[in-house]
Amino acid sequence: MLTKTATPAPATLAQLHHLLDAGAALSPTYRGRLSNHLPMAQQALLELGASAARLQAWTESYEVHLEPRVAARPATVTVARDLGRPDSESAWNAHFAARIAAVGAGGTLREALPLLLPGAGAIAFHGLIRTGHAALAGHDGELAAGLAHWAAHFLPLPTTAEGPPLELADWLQALSKLSRPAYPAGALIHGRMRAWGESPDFAAVAGRLRHGPDTLRDLALLAARTYAATGNFTVLHLLTGSHAMAVLEPWWPAPELARGFSVAAAAGLLASGAEPALLLDHAPSRPWPALITAACEQDDAHVIKLTHTAWRLGRRWPDPAWRRAVERAIPF
Repeated sequence: MLTKTATPAPATLAQLHHLLDAGAALSPTYRGRLSNHLPMAQQALLELGASAARLQAWTESYEVHLEPRVAARPATVTVARDLGRPDSESAWNAHFAARIAAVGAGGTLREALPLLLPGAGAIAFHGLIRTGHAALAGHDGELAAGLAHWAAHFLPLPTTAEGPPLELADWLQALSKLSRPAYPAGALIHGRMRAWGESPDFAAVAGRLRHGPDTLRDLALLAARTYAATGNFTVLHLLTGSHAMAVLEPWWPAPELARGFSVAAAAGLLASGAEPALLLDHAPSRPWPALITAACEQDDAHVIKLTHTAWRLGRRWPDPAWRRAVERAIPF
């Protein structure tokens, strides 16, 4: 007689919130300037349908790499002094927690996004990405932490209004003609993006992408197709950042704020060194259920987040590029 195998209990939102509460004791960065991916991947695993046991086991395996949060310094943040100062992150966290208590999560996002979107590439897009996952999780403490990560590592990329707007292909062509600035071998994504942002040639081109209703979709698909063709690690962050922008779109006070993301996308593409792909290399071969199951078994937080991103964007903007990007991250 065959015995029926019990289906593992699924992860729940209550479990996620319990884990996010516990994770507040951990530092938002580790080993210097690496972002803590724990809360982002936890939310992605829940939405991908991971079991409760898998979510717990993955959490325990990832936590060993992290560091405890240092005690908050009792200071009031000011934009002029503290925006872009990594040592102000705890103070920013307290600031955003107070704003959420006063005006709610949505009100705080509407206040914060005009300040933060001009620096959308902060710490390799991770401030933006963590904020997007926090909004999906519906967890106030995690939302404060995501916004604080963004504010403390804010990365301004100034532009100049020189020349007419460019269509996407022409914008990419203009970016490809820029001379690479100097940065040391092994520089992190954030450092390479900053170096590009300090180049006058970059400032004259990066802000010229013509914006319209489909610009975010086009940038996201550009990232998906480029990642599918190259597997470039920096481009992966542009793709997950595009998803975070889509998640936060209901709280943009004005569509023009998306321009900060397109400028950061320019810096990210240039920092990647990858050849942008406007067309898909070839059609995907595996269905979503197989890819999602495989993603939930991965140890790499980036693969989990990429799969979650592609799956959600594919439901909003159907295209084979999303599955191809996941296939690149999860080979046979």
